Amino acid sequence: MTQKASRWTLPVVGLGALLAGGALGAFVVPGGPSVRLADDSADVEFVRDMAAHHAQAVEMSVVMLKRASDPAVKLLAQDIALTQQGQIGQLSGWLTAWGLPVAGPKPPMHGMDRAAMGMATPADVQALDTLPVRVAEGRYLVLMRRHHLGGVTMAQAALKGARQPLVRAFANRVVASQTAEVRSIDAMLRARDLTPPGPDNIHTEDMDHG
Repeated sequence: MTQKASRWTLPVVGLGALLAGGALGAFVVPGGPSVRLADDSADVEFVRDMAAHHAQAVEMSVVMLKRASDPAVKLLAQDIALTQQGQIGQLSGWLTAWGLPVAGPKPPMHGMDRAAMGMATPADVQALDTLPVRVAEGRYLVLMRRHHLGGVTMAQAALKGARQPLVRAFANRVVASQTAEVRSIDAMLRARDLTPPGPDNIHTEDMDHG
């Protein structure tokens, strides 16, 4: 289904001058260039899905990087935008090295409960650009907290099926870094007299790629 493969190209959000400083580092190929993976393997599906998940975090963070007046929110947005855009490049590089197209035959995160995986709605993303700045900052923190929790759930589920050592290492890093960042976001919410949302009911059963 060539048509679909071209339609579901992974989104990459331009960061302009921010990326000019070399935020996209060289990628490491898991297992070396001789590795050949099936298009529907757990490793490949996780890599494509996480790149799409990251792309939305970058999109929201770029908006807040431009708009935020709170230095802590601006710094968080900058860190997420640069780190996750760099990782999108890394994940895309792995697919290319495996001899696979960056875009799969199915749309990214096909068969998942996108809300349970922390994906914001188009209206949520658009609101970040139109709400009063202080309100938008608080909304961004809440959305990004949920987004990170979804990313952690995706990475934990991938660890049950992924076989490539560096894909598993990447998933472990996602769990560690995004869990730590959720704690920082909680502190920022409390500093604004906002109560961090309760634990989200996110389960690995939602990871069915059916």
